[in-house]
Amino acid sequence: MRAFLFPGQGTQRAGMGVYLREQYPRLIEPLWREADGILGFSLTRLCEEGPVERLRHMTVTQPAVFLCSYTALVSARASGAAPDVIAGHSLGEYSALAAAGVLTWQEVLQLVHRRGELMAEVQHRVDGKMAAIIGLAIEQVERACEQVRCDTGEVVEVANHNEPLQVVVSGQSAAIDDLVRRITTMTDARATVLRIGGPAHSSLMGSATADFVEYLQRFDFCSPQTPLISGSTAAPYASGEEIKHQLGNQLVHRVRWVDVMAELKRLSVSRTWELGPGKVLSGFIQRSLPEVQTYRANDLPSFLAGVTGW
Repeated sequence: MRAFLFPGQGTQRAGMGVYLREQYPRLIEPLWREADGILGFSLTRLCEEGPVERLRHMTVTQPAVFLCSYTALVSARASGAAPDVIAGHSLGEYSALAAAGVLTWQEVLQLVHRRGELMAEVQHRVDGKMAAIIGLAIEQVERACEQVRCDTGEVVEVANHNEPLQVVVSGQSAAIDDLVRRITTMTDARATVLRIGGPAHSSLMGSATADFVEYLQRFDFCSPQTPLISGSTAAPYASGEEIKHQLGNQLVHRVRWVDVMAELKRLSVSRTWELGPGKVLSGFIQRSLPEVQTYRANDLPSFLAGVTGW
């Protein structure tokens, strides 16, 4: 069994995806031009040149990461590669929708742009952020979050369970700062505030959920043509309607990547190909499932290694 994996927000960088545009111009150039037309601004120039500050704006970040992931997918397919199962991390789940034939790539581009707009609106209203905790089990982090909530009355919650000892928390900035201070002074764990705007995958995103659910109704979701694992439940989706329902709640649900990896192991996946900028998911797989061969697409040599090894 082989799996395509798609990364989420935080993997963006200036120059991402350009090597594939240069390597396969006839395949990729029309796609990038169409993306600019759909969005009404030059997303492709921002992917190529930045600046990094602009790429961090959610209304740019989310379509940019998706476009580069889809570019890698199209290029991989052109080499004859196909997966047995597909999964995506947070925003990456939208790239997975296109890969599984649930929606067209043009529809997904519209979805992630709207998702970015709604999350940015929350970011402007709520002083929130995220932090990665490395070295504590999820039960320990949950207890620490509960203590901070009880002491301060502010929101701090588990957002991502990425590895057995890597947990991302999300919430109000003061609560995150308090949690980071407690953990770094009272334990040997490390805590790093992430450069991802806003309190993603927390209850603070609840105000965006209703608007996003309404927007989702514009699209007809097909059942996956290839098994697609939910990042929220770690179980394969059964239908397009289930996907639509789950995505409506994804903004406030945690990402259960540890459970997704357990599902990949249960399915006897032996190779994964991370299609998109960065190599974060490959790192998770290498550390948690060392028996699995991992491939990436963050530069041309890595992509060509995937073409050869797949």
